[in-house]
Amino acid sequence: MRGLAIFPLLALAAGPAFAGPVCTFTEECYMTLACEETAYDVTVDTEAGVLSTLVEDLEILHLIDDGNRQIVARGMGALHMLTIGPATSILSVHIGTGPAAITYYGECRE
Repeated sequence: MRGLAIFPLLALAAGPAFAGPVCTFTEECYMTLACEETAYDVTVDTEAGVLSTLVEDLEILHLIDDGNRQIVARGMGALHMLTIGPATSILSVHIGTGPAAITYYGECRE
């Protein structure tokens, strides 16, 4: 979980809400470095307007649900874009300081 190591505030984490699909990401790609295995979960709760991780609850800013759900959310110093497809899901995290980007690949299940 190389990408998450850059967040010193992770120890101040809020617990996730379990009210929607859970996205499990198994591959993490930090900037231009080679991708690595990871275990990173995100819970989607569009009714509450949040994406939840073990780190924080992210405020959903924008949602498109036209067969492939796309969500833009804001967290601690970063914007997150989640695309949920029928077989694959992608989460791209754009961090303001640096700047830096981390892309996660996995799947979301109800």
